[in-house]
Parts: sequence; C-alpha cells; structure tokens
Amino acid sequence: MLVSIVYMSVMTHAFSGPELTEMLRGARLRNEALGVSGLLVVKGGRFMQLLEGPAWSVDDRFGAIERDPRHHTVRSLIREDIDQRRFDGWSMAYRGLDDADIAGEPGFSPFLSGTLDFPRSFDRTSAAWLLKWFRDRELRDL
Repeated sequence: MLVSIVYMSVMTHAFSGPELTEMLRGARLRNEALGVSGLLVVKGGRFMQLLEGPAWSVDDRFGAIERDPRHHTVRSLIREDIDQRRFDGWSMAYRGLDDADIAGEPGFSPFLSGTLDFPRSFDRTSAAWLLKWFRDRELRDL
C-alpha cells in the first residue's frame, strides 16, 4: 500500500541557500533509507511538500516533519492512496536562488520556473493542482 501526503508549513526564519542545500541533503538520505520519495517546494517563506511511499514510512516522515523546529503551522492538505509512485527521487524547487547555485545538487527540479510539468497520469490529480497553485501564487516573504 502506497500513500501520498501533501502538506504546507511556514518557515521560522528565511533560509540561506547553503541551509536549504543542507536540509535537502539530510532529507534525501533519511527518505531514501525509508523508501520515501516526493517533491519539496520552497517559496515565500513556506514549504509545500509531497511525500509518497509505504504508509508506515510516509507517516513516520510526516511525524518527524511536524516536530521539526525549522517550521511551524504544519498542515496536511491531502492524503491519498496511490497505485504507483509519481516521483522517482527527491526533488527540490526553490525561488530566490539563481538556478546555477543549486542546479548541480542531485534532485533539484526547475518546477518553480514553470518549465517543468507533471506526467499526464499525475497532472490531473488534486495533488498536482495544489502544487501548481502554490507555484503560481505570489506568497508573502518572511
């Protein structure tokens, strides 16, 4: 049984590029060990993330995320059973850094630039709609 969760949270402070890179590296290691994949989007002082994988692994990761002191107001927006993974690996999209600063980092995605769309099988889901909504809105910075 695979599940997918989409959540949104608010950063406790504005993260620097190196802080975000380090956070991505740590998250990727933990997620790979637990068989969790997904997409992390950072924009306007907020995180939006889609996690997917075995239910116990996703629930474990989401519980740890809720306790993480780097953000607050963690809200689960969508939880659904899925038949197959929609993301092969961990991705991170970030607006504010020059793409050259982080593009070499494994798992980086140009999702926020609007140049990447989802596979057709995922594009019509509520999770895809929510991620695109987040991408296309101006959010108040910290």
